Amino acid sequence: MSSTLIPIKSFLGKYYSELAYSVSQDKYNKSRIDRFFEQKFLIQNNKTQMIVDPNLSGLTAIVSGNEILISKNLYDHPNVTVSNSMENQGVTHNPKSLYNPDMFSTVAYLICQNHTMFHIVGETDEPIYIKYKSDFETFYNSVLIVNVGKNLDVEIVEEYESHCAVNSVTNYILQENSRLNLSTFYQNNFSAISFCLRNVIAQANSKYSHVLFGKGSSCVVDESKIHADTNSTIDMLGCIDPGRSEFHTIVSILPGSPTYKFSLDHRHIISQNSKTTFTPVVVGHLPPDSFSNISSLAIESIPELFKLEKINEFIMPIISQATLERTVGVERFYDNKSKFLQFQ
Repeated sequence: MSSTLIPIKSFLGKYYSELAYSVSQDKYNKSRIDRFFEQKFLIQNNKTQMIVDPNLSGLTAIVSGNEILISKNLYDHPNVTVSNSMENQGVTHNPKSLYNPDMFSTVAYLICQNHTMFHIVGETDEPIYIKYKSDFETFYNSVLIVNVGKNLDVEIVEEYESHCAVNSVTNYILQENSRLNLSTFYQNNFSAISFCLRNVIAQANSKYSHVLFGKGSSCVVDESKIHADTNSTIDMLGCIDPGRSEFHTIVSILPGSPTYKFSLDHRHIISQNSKTTFTPVVVGHLPPDSFSNISSLAIESIPELFKLEKINEFIMPIISQATLERTVGVERFYDNKSKFLQFQ
């Protein structure tokens, strides 16, 4: 890795003008991510390194840009195949072709051109933990593909722990009749920047449920793009606590069929010094029986004695549903949940 801090604007070169146009879209306007282009970072320029780390417990992956640590239990699991695009002999696909300036986070396809793939072909009796990290003064980019096989039920926990700037594109492909229960926890450093794009392809009769626990930092842009196929079910829950910082959520729905189910309940805890936004992007129409609720609780006007009680009451409908069905390897999930509930 270069030891020189590089201005993002100059690093992007010919792509800068496209990305500058991209962030001027209405969905990004509220987050002001155009400020990002003037900043300087260390940029990873090495090929993807996937290391099997016997010190990691459970089914765990740690993603630091294009450097991936995989627990031995996950790598050796008979029902999970872990690989990267460089290993696929005879594949001539250009990863840059997946870059789309309409989605800011796809800049990852320009920087990290080797993609890590998790192909889940059978049941796992533990949740899979994927942790995204960045070091100080760095801008780390990663591309992951998680393919959930037919008729499978999988639980995955995402953890974001950024100390500077982290950008991730994670493609979740749900085959027919599969189910993915996804949870996301943000534990960023106060001054960190996070850009996250989940590209979810929910095929026929699949079920996708997502619980987002959002802690704010200098800037968080958490974006989900959902492709909903015939009879798929999409359930999205969120608790956002920006603290004294920012958290911006974008949810795009692209129906592939008029017959799917959709529900969303996001609750935002806001104070005078915080900024939180929710931006929906719907192509076509939501189903007539869909449910959407985006509500906020302003805590500045609540007396200190009752503040915690009011917060817990406000988010309880979300918190009560944020559980795992598995009983092995779940301590880490509930520890994350407890940390999130430590409101200042």
